[in-house]
Amino acid sequence: MSTVPHKLDNHDYNRWLKSDSAQRMLSLQSAWLQNKLGRFFGSHLMFQGLDPQMDLLSTSPIKHTFRMALPWQEGVDTDAWMTSSNWPLADQSLDVVVMQHSLDFTRRPHQMIREAARTIVPSGYLVIIGFNPWSWWGGVQKTLPFSTNMPWVANSVSMQRLQDWLLLLDFSIQSAETLGHLWPVTLLPERLSHRIDSVLAGTVGMGNFYMIVAQKTMVGMTDIRSGRWKMIEPQLGWAKSLTKEHD
Repeated sequence: MSTVPHKLDNHDYNRWLKSDSAQRMLSLQSAWLQNKLGRFFGSHLMFQGLDPQMDLLSTSPIKHTFRMALPWQEGVDTDAWMTSSNWPLADQSLDVVVMQHSLDFTRRPHQMIREAARTIVPSGYLVIIGFNPWSWWGGVQKTLPFSTNMPWVANSVSMQRLQDWLLLLDFSIQSAETLGHLWPVTLLPERLSHRIDSVLAGTVGMGNFYMIVAQKTMVGMTDIRSGRWKMIEPQLGWAKSLTKEHD
């Protein structure tokens, strides 16, 4: 398993995003996410991930969707900033949280999952996309133990381990699927390779990245932590409206 550097390189992130491999990956994931997000309802959806565009949220019936970014994503158009272990959001304030490779690029993936669990309302949803370490991509990554470049520096969490964490945090697993069976190799013309990956998405096989959808089953209310409201209110105008909802 790779270890994420203490400080990820923003230039390396932007360089990788421009590559054909990253663009193909994001295109596949965007199409799959749009299919999933159209089924969720509620008031607030938070997205945190690699894709610099918000178009992937276009099919969501949730009116208020916003983006949070990590410090190494400097330059991304974001509504507010966060760290892996400290989200400036109130307890039980979000209906849907989407994390696109967020766990792959943090040293504290378990703490990040705990923050997601804290902010999601009972019966709310958590959607996680991550690199699959038990794939040919994961095998190649193991041959590059000293790489400091994205995406090989990813600290991948296996699907089974992640599902175990979620069950302990009172989530039920709604679906666990793999995608990107050919990615990033282009064995055939680019368009045909992309088409095959799209058709194989969600089928049996070890895709190079996975998508897990989990629903929070814990009941009851948790006291709002006022300190977090002070952090978010200057950044997001809806903080006051959410405060009233929880009063």
